Amino acid sequence: DVTGLRPRDELRAELELAGPTLVFAGRLAPQKSLQLAIGAAREAGVELVIAGDGPEREPLERLGGARFLGAVPRQRALELFRAADASILSSSWENFPHGAVESLAAGTPVIATDVGGVAEVVHDGENGLLVPAGDEQALAEAVRRFFGEPALGDHLREDAARSVADYSRARV
Repeated sequence: DVTGLRPRDELRAELELAGPTLVFAGRLAPQKSLQLAIGAAREAGVELVIAGDGPEREPLERLGGARFLGAVPRQRALELFRAADASILSSSWENFPHGAVESLAAGTPVIATDVGGVAEVVHDGENGLLVPAGDEQALAEAVRRFFGEPALGDHLREDAARSVADYSRARV
C-alpha cells in the first residue's frame, strides 16, 4: 500500500541512495532490455538500483554499472520506488506496465520506452519521459535531461501519484 510509505528522505537514507538514483523493480527477463537501462544510467553518471530476479540477472550483473538487490518483497519495491529520483523501464515490449503504475503511485516519475501499454500510463512531460524502444542514446539523453533540469523533475513528481490514482485504487 503506497499510502503508508515513509517519507522519501528517510527511505533514501535507509536504502543508501546518496546521489541521483534510478530504480527498476521487476522480473529480469529479456523483454525488459535492462542492458539499455544500465548503459543509459552509466552514460548519464547516475546510479541504477535493480530489484528483482530472473534469467537475465547473471548476464546483467556481468555488465557492471548497477547495484542488484535480488528479489525483494513488494513493500520494499514500493519503498525503492518512493526513494528513487525516477524509475526506469527500458522494455522492448510491455502489456500493462505494473512497475510504472507502482512507481507513479509512490510519487516517482518514470523514464520509459514507448511500447505497448506504457503510453497509457506514462505521459511524456506530465508524469515521466518516453523514448523510442531500443534506443540507448535516447534513454541516456532522457536521463540526463531529467537530472539536468531540476524544474522538470519537480514538475513530473508533482503529477506522478495523481496521474495513476484510478489505477491504484482499482488494480494495484
